[in-house]
Amino acid sequence: MSFILRHRGPDDEGVYADRTCALGHRRLAIIDLSAAGRQPFFSDDGRYVLVYNGEIYNYLELRAELRSRGWHFETETDTEVLLKAYRHYGPDCLSRFNGMFAFALYDTRREQLFLARDRMGIKPLYYLQQGEKFYFASEIKALLSIPGVAFSVNYQSLFDYLVFNRTDVFDETFLNEIKRIPNGHHGFFDKTGLVLRQWWHPQQFVTSGADPEQEDPIGRISEIMASAVKLRMRSDVPVGSCLSGGLDSSILVGLLYAAGLAAENYPTFTAAFPGHPIDETVYVDELNRIYPFVNYRIYPDARGAYKNLMKFVHANDEPTTNPSFYSQYEVMRKAAECGVTVLLDGQGGDENFAGYHYFHGFNMYGLLQARKLPLFCKELVGNLIRRQHRSAYQTLLFQLLPDRYRKALLYRTVPYIHADFFHQYIDTSRVYTEFFDAENLNMSLVRHFQYKLEHLLRMEDRNSMAFSLEARVPYLDYRLVEFMLSISGDLKIKDGETKYLQKKALARYTSASIRNRTDKIGFGTPGDDWMQCDPWPQRTTDSYNALRTRFDDVFTPEGQLPAIGFDRWKINQLATWQEVVFN
Repeated sequence: MSFILRHRGPDDEGVYADRTCALGHRRLAIIDLSAAGRQPFFSDDGRYVLVYNGEIYNYLELRAELRSRGWHFETETDTEVLLKAYRHYGPDCLSRFNGMFAFALYDTRREQLFLARDRMGIKPLYYLQQGEKFYFASEIKALLSIPGVAFSVNYQSLFDYLVFNRTDVFDETFLNEIKRIPNGHHGFFDKTGLVLRQWWHPQQFVTSGADPEQEDPIGRISEIMASAVKLRMRSDVPVGSCLSGGLDSSILVGLLYAAGLAAENYPTFTAAFPGHPIDETVYVDELNRIYPFVNYRIYPDARGAYKNLMKFVHANDEPTTNPSFYSQYEVMRKAAECGVTVLLDGQGGDENFAGYHYFHGFNMYGLLQARKLPLFCKELVGNLIRRQHRSAYQTLLFQLLPDRYRKALLYRTVPYIHADFFHQYIDTSRVYTEFFDAENLNMSLVRHFQYKLEHLLRMEDRNSMAFSLEARVPYLDYRLVEFMLSISGDLKIKDGETKYLQKKALARYTSASIRNRTDKIGFGTPGDDWMQCDPWPQRTTDSYNALRTRFDDVFTPEGQLPAIGFDRWKINQLATWQEVVFN
């Protein structure tokens, strides 16, 4: 298992074993590059053994706090801070961590394992139980090496993927035998089994809305983001940034220069598609006239995606929802070639600041539910004037429709699957019963942190770790997430404009053209065009036929090959995934 995950930690490895527990670790050295950071990491008295993936960004502050309480430190690592924080505070230490983490802490005296994941699920933790044996790993591929396990496809996950384009929902994977520790959860495992508990609840931060005069949301957002970026620049290895021409990533670069954290040769990495309408390099160039960063570009194309399909699917463990993630994969490859080990990325900006087009629908639905008719009309007019994407109105309509009409409309989007399969799994889908059950904008944001964000984070983790890189996401600093959830939805979308508060608080860090953009590409990739380029059409036909044979109770024999490029991408991903796993 350790060898399979060597890409996650090429700098060092270690193993611990006693009669009850065996722990393996691969180290990607980021903080304190000396051998003092080797894992498994032991407590001073030898009672606790820790394996840990991630970063505790506020480890310096926590170390000072623990020293004031009598603890002594032998290393400069955040690993030692994590271990001693657990010894001092117990599981309550998790709420003191500002970071991304997945770790397992073994108590040799009690023969008990403590496992935990960060609030958002940035770092992964999967597990498999086989009788009295319990296995866990950072990636599914390590668990596939366990002998004697007959793996089978999880049809609920397959349903959510085909119907809703969602993966990584709560604890489910595409395999019945493998689960994930849900984000914001921790658990104990011993002879009695695994007991999980949720330690972070996004819903608890939703209130009736912060008073904008009392709370000063603009000032607070600016303060948190400056701190979040500064914390995530703590590193003993080279740092760079992913950079599109969008608001989120360009603001991060501006924040770095405003704080004096980036030099003239600060490396940034961009996926470019020359001549295509979704190419955003003109915005990157304009930003470059303001800030003296170096921009490295890669040019993903259909042939490269085809050539690397098997490696890409293997790296991601499960099917991906969008060809943009292949572009991300190539961006990570380029960063590694340029000697960067840590990358800042803009993931989480859309979830915090309500940036997706369909958030307009949730917002308007919430205004109707609250009987704020004048504000509803104002937002509707604002959407029409700004020519918002049709998904805004589709989402509103979907929320208003009775259950049977919702289901009828959904089924029309996937005519290539059996009606029996659709109706068997629709009512047990968390995406259908909870994600789309949000009564207003803020509850929709809560559902995103619970059930939607993690599929983006999973692909970012796998794509970066495939090239031994660590991706950091300042917009997911828990202080920003909790504060934004406490603010009224009326302040997040205004006059048909998403990201209203982000622009008010942070747009000064980016260029005028990016600030004034009304389109949203969202790290776009020309997937529709790619799927029409040789040799993809034949591959798609072969993939579709293989799936209809393999899942004859899912796909209808007379079903037509999907015409939409993203659906064709999914067909190829799913067929390649089952080939990787089962062949």
